[in-house]
Amino acid sequence: MDLKNKGLINIVLYLFLYLLAGTLTTYIVAYAVAKSNNYEFSIFLEQMNSSTYNDIELFNKANFAATLANFIVYFILFIVLIIINRDTLIAEFKKIGNKVISFIIFAIFGFIILYGTSYIINYLYNLYNIGVSQNQNSIENYILHGNAILTFITVVIFAPLVEEIIYRYSIFSLIKNKILAYVVTIICFALPHMLSTNSSISEWLLLMIPYLLSGFILALIYDSSKNIYASIVAHCLNNLLAFIIILI
Repeated sequence: MDLKNKGLINIVLYLFLYLLAGTLTTYIVAYAVAKSNNYEFSIFLEQMNSSTYNDIELFNKANFAATLANFIVYFILFIVLIIINRDTLIAEFKKIGNKVISFIIFAIFGFIILYGTSYIINYLYNLYNIGVSQNQNSIENYILHGNAILTFITVVIFAPLVEEIIYRYSIFSLIKNKILAYVVTIICFALPHMLSTNSSISEWLLLMIPYLLSGFILALIYDSSKNIYASIVAHCLNNLLAFIIILI
């Protein structure tokens, strides 16, 4: 199977599993957790989609259900994409042995630039009392009120590999025009992180900036290193540090 066909299959499966199967999984998990804890399903589902609460126990259970559903979806994506891209991942890993120093430079310095940029933007947002996206708020709730272990596995291990295969490897294999590939990968990376954020257009676009920059930096790491593991490692380290900071 050539790279273009594999990239297309990756994206189609991702859309199916993340959007369709992901939604179904969320409803099934929500129903199971709600019923096992004697909550009305509609109220429980409403709480899962809200970051405010009146009942802390309900809030914790709802965040656990959301955490578990997210974990299941990303676990399935993780396994499926590894199976489909097994040969590519093995070949990319072998290439590291010939360019260890350059790989470390791209992965580690890429991570430093990635997190440094996010830190500066968050500092400026805090300085001017600008909030965070719903995606960021949800992750914090998953860690503090859901299940930290499941969130760690999802955010630090599963998500970086899944997202780099989809948003970098697959898109760059489908689009040969370099500029267009950058534009598409940046937008496609940012949009899913913003879908749950409800705000004015100006605020929505403002909150999207960190994801646009992250998408650009990760694309630059992948394109410059010519190795998917460089962007995966940088992505993992970035999420790991963010996870630790939220936890402490």
